Amino acid sequence: MRGTSLCSLLLIFSSLAGEAPPPVSAAGRRHEIQLRRNDYAAVAAPARLQASGLSKAILRVFSDDEANGGLYFSSGLFPVVRPALSQWTGEYSGKAVPLWAWMGVRRFAWLRDPLLQDREWSAGEGRPISKLDLFNPRALELIGQLFKRLAGQPIQGILIQDDLAILQNEGLSNWGRASFTHHRGLAADTQRMLAKGSDYNRAWEDIKAGRVTETLARIVAACREANPAIEIGLNVHYEVPLTPQRARAWYAFDISTIAPLGIDFFYLMAYHRQMRAEMKLEEGDSRLYFRRTLESALRLWGPRLVVKMQVRDWRTSEPIPLDELKAYYDLIPDGVERVCFAAADPEDIPIIFQLINPDL
Repeated sequence: MRGTSLCSLLLIFSSLAGEAPPPVSAAGRRHEIQLRRNDYAAVAAPARLQASGLSKAILRVFSDDEANGGLYFSSGLFPVVRPALSQWTGEYSGKAVPLWAWMGVRRFAWLRDPLLQDREWSAGEGRPISKLDLFNPRALELIGQLFKRLAGQPIQGILIQDDLAILQNEGLSNWGRASFTHHRGLAADTQRMLAKGSDYNRAWEDIKAGRVTETLARIVAACREANPAIEIGLNVHYEVPLTPQRARAWYAFDISTIAPLGIDFFYLMAYHRQMRAEMKLEEGDSRLYFRRTLESALRLWGPRLVVKMQVRDWRTSEPIPLDELKAYYDLIPDGVERVCFAAADPEDIPIIFQLINPDL
């Protein structure tokens, strides 16, 4: 989906208008850790995180494993792998470091109910996929109930996974096609709906973006009903700040309608190795793209921005060297108040400590 080359004009002119927030020194930042697993033999204790300069722990509470997937808390809606969240809430109760839950919305490899599954267009035909169909009212109700029950757990916040999106070739279930006909008064024609730039395609993009926004609004309302004090963060694809129209076309993510929904923090997935590989950038252009992306994000969200830094290689799972991390950390604009290291293991804490405490 992403472009294969980087146009220099994009880097020069694509920053969004707006006044930059007042500068925040790196020393004054809050640093968080998002743990990629929850089956560690030794869990990172709150006191250890606090001593390492980390102000928040984010725990994964879902699995999309095809054979043994499920949730890590009891919801009464989906299978439970084991009660990892209850163990962690006990350890973090009353501690200075808040505990957040990282939760998926619709992509679950173990989802088998054909009535709930979305359909995608692939190789000239439609096929079911293991994602909840956001056009199905029953699936929407399940999502709302799921997040309401999660928000009722003794946690301080929820991070919503980036699967809250309808990709370019998705949403083509009977419910989705019927929604197109209902809103546009036209017969659902898959080929036309997917033909880039066509009237059908623009109408279909509008409908999908509206449904993603509606789903997020439902999640926020459900969470706040269960716990008015809970904080909500949203994972955001890195394309959004610089190329919002592309993000809308690729993910049905419309920042103009999502921004007012009451999200506390926008977690920008500024994963530098992923960005460099997908955009096919040389190292110099990669650093420039990283910086310009963060500058635009800061203009968009100000103090609600959290920059997510990649601390492990997604392909090899190997830790990224400190020098490489520092090169990109130093590119983060001074106005950024929060940085989250993702998706980390407890053994990554020492290198994170060195990164954020270079003088110690």
